[in-house]
Amino acid sequence: MDMATASIIVATITAVGGIIVAVINKFRKENQTDHQVVMGILHVVRKSQQRVEDKVDRVDERLDKHLEFHLDGGVLDNERTIHKNGIEATREVSS
Repeated sequence: MDMATASIIVATITAVGGIIVAVINKFRKENQTDHQVVMGILHVVRKSQQRVEDKVDRVDERLDKHLEFHLDGGVLDNERTIHKNGIEATREVSS
């Protein structure tokens, strides 16, 4: 193999290698950008999930207090009472 052919082969290998490196770097940059977008979306989803969990916890607390009120002799909407033993009875009206 003469020097001219060797130089052409080396230049071709260098050019192909350079193109491959350029393509890989382009994909890396796109991949980093995609990851940033996905992380931003996941952050928004997490914040929304946390707000929903907080609201569920508040409703749970309010419901517990409401049920305790009824168990402590509170009046039901249909003018009946419920006692601690869970038995409903007609409320007696005192005169």
